[in-house]
Amino acid sequence: MAIKNLLFDTSILPTEVLSFYDDKFFNMVERVAGSAEAKLLAAQGIRSVYSFLNTEDVFEILSISCSALNDIKRLVCLKADDDTYIVKPGYRASMQYLYQLLEQKHEEILKVNRVKFKQNKQSQSPNISENNHDSVEDSSKDDSALSSHQQSSTTTTTTDCTNELNHHDSIINMLNEWIQKNCHAMNMANSKLIENQDFQLAIVSNGSSPEASICCSCGVKVQLTRVRYKFSLSNFYKHIKSKNCIMMKKKKITSDDADEPNSLDEYELTDDTTSQAVSINELTQGSASSITIGHTVGTVKSLKRTYNIEQVAKKNVLGFKSFVKFVLVHLC
Repeated sequence: MAIKNLLFDTSILPTEVLSFYDDKFFNMVERVAGSAEAKLLAAQGIRSVYSFLNTEDVFEILSISCSALNDIKRLVCLKADDDTYIVKPGYRASMQYLYQLLEQKHEEILKVNRVKFKQNKQSQSPNISENNHDSVEDSSKDDSALSSHQQSSTTTTTTDCTNELNHHDSIINMLNEWIQKNCHAMNMANSKLIENQDFQLAIVSNGSSPEASICCSCGVKVQLTRVRYKFSLSNFYKHIKSKNCIMMKKKKITSDDADEPNSLDEYELTDDTTSQAVSINELTQGSASSITIGHTVGTVKSLKRTYNIEQVAKKNVLGFKSFVKFVLVHLC
């Protein structure tokens, strides 16, 4: 049975552990959790502490049938008789321990930063009060009250700004990593979304519970939900994967290699000799008879271009020449 309330000794972690990336991060994971856990994170492109903290379930990828994951599955999973894989409880518990340890380290650093900020403000406030007292005694009281009010508001504002920056960076990193993983599956031309162009991120601090939302450039606003101490982007992922997101439709690779229609096939070939008439009313005055030809020589209607233009032209010319020969032979 799992113990709910555990004490974590964060002293085993390096002081700058929250800034570790790539090799430093994987070495830390291998030392604290294990080599299999480090390989699992590396296979998913989880290269930093905050990237790890913002991943909802690092074992979810093992449900995919992929040959690149077979070696990792053999390490961290049990293969059932029906060829299904089940994550070993020990590896899952190890990952949970690493998550809780890093999360507590993050909270400790935030508390230390808050205390340092308050101490700096308190050390500066006596000097400000003395300077104000030297100027005007009456105004010093007002200035002192104003300074105290500004100090408290500045402390609150600075703390809120710090939290907002942390949330902002983690959301952007989480979104970029998700796009990089899924850009090929979504047929995207680019593997990154640009803030303030493709979307706008808004974080509002309401006391101890900040709220975050993402407004897509297509006009849809998505409210982000809280999972523990971080925000979940699952709602925004659902939106950009849907067919209603115009922004993602523009970013998808369109096929420009379709065969262009033959320009000759789209035009109708029309002969200019459409209603020519040859009329012979009088051949000679001394002729015993006269031959009158008053019918139309030939009408070449509009033809749909389905074969070579030169062949059509040759046939028309040959037909006209044959007709002229026929008339001349009978006249002679």
